[in-house]
Amino acid sequence: MRRFVLSILSTLALGGSAVAADLAPMYAAPPPTWAGFYVGVNVGGGAGDGRSDYSFGGARIPRINNLMWGAIGGGQVGWNGQMGAIVYGMEADFQASGLGGTLKAPDCPPAACGVLVTASYKQDMPWYGTARGRLGYAMGGWLAYATGGYAYTQLQTRAEARASAVTASASDNQFRNGWTVGAGVEMMITPMISARLEYMYLDFGNQTTSWQAAATPVFTHTSNLTMNVVRAGVNLRF
Repeated sequence: MRRFVLSILSTLALGGSAVAADLAPMYAAPPPTWAGFYVGVNVGGGAGDGRSDYSFGGARIPRINNLMWGAIGGGQVGWNGQMGAIVYGMEADFQASGLGGTLKAPDCPPAACGVLVTASYKQDMPWYGTARGRLGYAMGGWLAYATGGYAYTQLQTRAEARASAVTASASDNQFRNGWTVGAGVEMMITPMISARLEYMYLDFGNQTTSWQAAATPVFTHTSNLTMNVVRAGVNLRF
């Protein structure tokens, strides 16, 4: 009798294990989803190239290439939709920027110019922002994506020349429009928190400004501005 009972218990145990194994896939944790809204912060660095062409009274002045370097940091807000492994969405960000660069022309000594003449040229980009679309592929807790769209910034330019005790200067603040493309990878840390690393290229195109003082030829400045950015960020999803 005891053997009979043990045999029944063993059969039930084996059958229960088989049923549990069959049901396990039904209760497996669903893969993480990237769909929904998110907000986040980021920090990184950038390198800009401000190329300037000048003319004075129609005569061209040699081009100036001003390399700008600095740290950036800001925030982003966005939304994702997801169809299977395909993730799509929109994102906007605004960044404080420390990008800036200064060029100093070689001094002209009094022997050549009569007096000591010095000149400098400085550009700064105090902030910029973007509004972009995103398209990516998700696998497990990872998302690889490409992004692109509209970019805007402010470019501050100041030129100064000194001849003995006389100083002449000109400044220009420009709001610039352009475009951006980039790519990145994002990792899901928890269902609500993700971390990312991304690269972006920004091109703010050409812009021409002209000045003219009374009875003097027209002074024209045409500038082209591009920038490369690498940054890391954290997003809170909800």
